[in-house]
Amino acid sequence: MTDDLALLRAANPVPGDDPRYADSRALHHGAERALNQLLHRGRRVRRGLVLRAEAAVCAVAALLILAFSYAATPAEATPPPTVPQAPAR
Repeated sequence: MTDDLALLRAANPVPGDDPRYADSRALHHGAERALNQLLHRGRRVRRGLVLRAEAAVCAVAALLILAFSYAATPAEATPPPTVPQAPAR
């Protein structure tokens, strides 16, 4: 297991202590605003999509329930009544 971990660490193309990627400066106002819009707009879109999908599933379920509940009335679902006859001699 430790050999695999050492191989993975050696294969890392960007080490964690690389100075090119150690930017710790704060974002300027425009970049911070754009980042916030990207982060929060995605949630709103996903939430709306989930709500629409749930509404569609509920509508389809209601239609299926109505379709199957009115498909057969009790008279159609039972056999015709038997007619009493005199016993055979």
